[in-house]
Amino acid sequence: MKLLGAVSQGSGTVNEDGFGYAGDPGNVSAAWILDGVTGINPRNHLSAGSDAQWLVACAQAHLAELAPRGIAPDTLLHELVARLMADWAAAAASLDLPRDYDPPAACLVLVKRYAGGWQCLRLGDSCLLTRQAGGGGLILAASPNNSFDHWLAREAHKRRQQGVFDVKALLAEFAPQLRESRARRNRPDGYSVLECSRDALAMPEIVELGWPDQTLLCTDGYYRAVDTYGLMDDARLMDASAASVAKVLELVRATEASDPGCLRHPRFKPADDATAVMLAATR
Repeated sequence: MKLLGAVSQGSGTVNEDGFGYAGDPGNVSAAWILDGVTGINPRNHLSAGSDAQWLVACAQAHLAELAPRGIAPDTLLHELVARLMADWAAAAASLDLPRDYDPPAACLVLVKRYAGGWQCLRLGDSCLLTRQAGGGGLILAASPNNSFDHWLAREAHKRRQQGVFDVKALLAEFAPQLRESRARRNRPDGYSVLECSRDALAMPEIVELGWPDQTLLCTDGYYRAVDTYGLMDDARLMDASAASVAKVLELVRATEASDPGCLRHPRFKPADDATAVMLAATR
């Protein structure tokens, strides 16, 4: 497939998203996006803009080496997690972490070409949309953790109607619920996510994609165009992204800027890091 466009933009001073691809823009053999999970610790401990950004940077470096290899998705994930565990062991050796430290995590979507077609590896709630030349396609957007995210957005909306707009204050209020949710990472009653632990191997999604005509990988900050702001549906998102992922992101940011209090479009954070990679079959 060829690369039609890619964009990654933080919502603040630190961008905890990332993306990459193997091959060259005219012949992409693998592509991925990463979305670092917002930290709930009182402060950062690792050598990056945030602990989540540290994990994303480590994963980026390893995927750049692993994605070009002819290995199956589950093997790739095993190798990635082993490397991340080694990274964490080296970093944590010099840290004095609190007992209730919430370790860094990230969502991952990776697509890779094999002899029998493309396959997807997914952990977390970042999104994958595909379109087949003859019609039909696949949408991976929902996550078992979405119900909690929706509850959190509703509760934050109630607080904002009462005059509480500071995100840090909201994080502090809902810290117990956030910790309870994160305790379900990579558990049968929870959701999958990439972390520096063998637990990340427990329940990844591995999906056969065949030979799609178009493929969009995007983090939830970009997918807000559909599920939060209602600017377009999935089909229109594919069309608009094929034309320009940068313009889609501009529209998302303009919508957020017009509703800084999150009252018209209820959400926990006024804006989120946003990343998208758009691919199309070569002719």
